[in-house]
This record gives sequence, C-alpha cells and structure tokens, in this order.
Amino acid sequence: MVNTEFNRGGAAKIARTLYQALNKRDETICHFAYGRGKEPEEETVYKFAFLPETYFQGLLTRITGLQGYGSWFSTKRLEDYIYREEFDLIHLHNIHGYYLNLNFVNFLGRLDIPVVWTLHDGWALTGRCAYWFDCNKWKVGCENCPDLSLYPKTFIDASNFMWKKKKNYFSSGWNPVIVCPSQWLADRVKESYLKEYQIKVIPNAVDIEVFKPKNKSIFRKKYGIPVEKKVILCLATDLDDERKGVKYFFKSLKYIKVKNWMVVTVGKVINYDKIKEMDIEIKQMGYIKDKNDISDIYNLADIFCISSLDDNFPTTVLEAMACGIPVVGFDVGGIPEQVAEGCGIVVQSKDIKALGKAIERLLANDGMRRNFGENCRKQVLQNYSINKFTDNYIKLYNEVLKKEKQ
Repeated sequence: MVNTEFNRGGAAKIARTLYQALNKRDETICHFAYGRGKEPEEETVYKFAFLPETYFQGLLTRITGLQGYGSWFSTKRLEDYIYREEFDLIHLHNIHGYYLNLNFVNFLGRLDIPVVWTLHDGWALTGRCAYWFDCNKWKVGCENCPDLSLYPKTFIDASNFMWKKKKNYFSSGWNPVIVCPSQWLADRVKESYLKEYQIKVIPNAVDIEVFKPKNKSIFRKKYGIPVEKKVILCLATDLDDERKGVKYFFKSLKYIKVKNWMVVTVGKVINYDKIKEMDIEIKQMGYIKDKNDISDIYNLADIFCISSLDDNFPTTVLEAMACGIPVVGFDVGGIPEQVAEGCGIVVQSKDIKALGKAIERLLANDGMRRNFGENCRKQVLQNYSINKFTDNYIKLYNEVLKKEKQ
C-alpha cells in the first residue's frame, strides 16, 4: 500500500484500517509505504520520503501551481523498495501531498504487477484541487481556477497545464483498477479521462466494536451535558474549513423552534460571531484524537449533523450511524448513499432553512429518532463492517491477480 501518511488524515485512517485487517488474515501479508509523518514502529511499514524534498515540492506547488514535480530521490527510494520486496500487487491510495513524483506512474506501468488505486477524493480527475464544489471544469480541461486558495494552495493558476499532465500520466501506460468508496465518485470517474479503466465501488468501513451504542446518560454526566436536553453534534477536524460548511449549520439553527436543546462541537475551537447573537447553548470540546473518546461523544448526542459542501464518503457519518445516532446533512457526494433506508434526513446543499427544519423534525419526534438510530446501526452492521470491507478488497485482489496470470 502507498499513501501520503500512515497515521494522520482520513485516507490514512481508511488505508491503515485495511492494512491492519489484511495482516490478520492468513492469505495476505501487507506492507505500507508512506511519505510524511513520524517514523514507523512496525517492520512492514516504510517511510520513504525525504523531508527536504517534501518541503521543496510543497513550495514549488505554492509558487508555480505545478504538482507532482520534485521528490526524485524519495520516489526512487520507493521504487527500489518495491523491486527489493517483490510484491504481488500494489495498492495506491492518495498519491498527492507533496511526497511523490508523477513519474512513479510510469514506473508502475513498466512493472508486471497489477495495481489497485483507491480514490479518496477527486484530485486524480482535476488539474488542481481535491474537491471541486460546484465547478465542472475538470470535465473539459480545468482553466481559470475559481479558487486558488483550496488545497493544494497556489499563487499561480497552472490548472490547465496540470490537467493535461495528469491526463497524460493517468490515462495511458498502465492499467489500474479504480476503486471508489461511493457510487457518486464512481460516476464522476466515468465522466473523466479515467473512464476506460475498470471501476469498482467498495464503501469505507468503521470499527463496529469501538463505535457502537452506549449508555447516553453515563457520558452526559462525564462531559457535563444535562441529561434532559437534546444534543446536536457537529464534528470536523477543522470547523473553520469552508468545505465542511459549518457556518451553514450554525445559520440553520435559527429555524429550530422546539425548546430544550443544545449544540456540542468537536474539532478546532471556533469564534463564530453569529453564534453569540443567537442565544444558543454550545459546548465546544476541542480536538479529540482518541477514537474511544470520540465514540463516547457520539453516544451523548441525539443527532449528528454534517454540513459538508463537498465530500466523498465521510467516515464521521459511518461512526455516528454505528453508534445508532441519526444523521442530518446536505445531499452532496456520497452522503445520500450513507444516510439511506431511514437513517436520517438529507436536504439540498446550502439550504439552511431545510437543514434547520430537518433537525427540528428529529428533535421533536423521539420515536422517529429511535427508529432512525436502530436503522443506522443495522445499516452499518450489514454494509460497513471492517470484515466486509476487507473481504471486498481481498475478492478484488484475487480477481486482478487471476486476470494478470491469464
């Protein structure tokens, strides 16, 4: 497996979960190679990138708009590692993040080894960004980028040049099997220059032993939350991130007319002036890393609200559902696929009144909340367990390995 990081970030969390699950199976031995973060402690985890090259590539992207240039020695180090270990299959995750040269794709094309590539965002399809919001320029060539401040941030718009460069690298010379966590992203891939490849949908997973229903009152008392109040939970690493749309969540709260509720946030503590004007009780927990503590906080909530404006298949939704917490959010990306079968309510993106009324509807109806919560847990057990996730990938690995031998 290859990814930007091993410990930090959503893609790393998913890739690491799969890596660990595969190494518990008798039929697989999995190694994990990554570019950034702290040094590994496991024998089968390999950090190959040199920090000065990572900084250089990040600076190059910032001042020129070019991506995937530089990191020559780091990339060569990864290639030597692959030669040395004689792997049967390469599984790519994020190959962006200032740690890898795009020439690595040509190297993979020369190998007689099948490649699986899981897309955790839309970076592979665009000339610049990982999330494109309402922009559709990626379909035809990416130019005059509407927001150069989005990751990967740059001062120069080289999006058209990079779109052509990525198309040249990614659409010929190799034959990866593309995996998307959501049907939504798979449909976008079918509209891109990657459409000729085999495309599979394998949803992300959640640890159902960690994220599970618990006694609500215990954790209300632990965190000083009144037992009698209804709690709306909002969780994101960076609550100021425009893509997370948290400002729309707070704006929606003025449409809630029922009483005796409050908001709990997890993530970067924010100072949002509009909050102060609305006379709403809010408890900000700050950033919490431990997954068991996060599970406890899901369980003290009555509703989980995700107001992302662009997302693929967010793990936070699966975690909340695994804890039996109904979800309210915008109908973007793969979220409607997750919040199906009576697991919550999705409304049109940025429609703050509809979002507020959806939250109000669940706050006011204990029976609906309970029913939705039970449906959430069932959905996760049936579709999003780590065992099923791992089985799906092993099945795919066996298919591509068998095809390679024919």
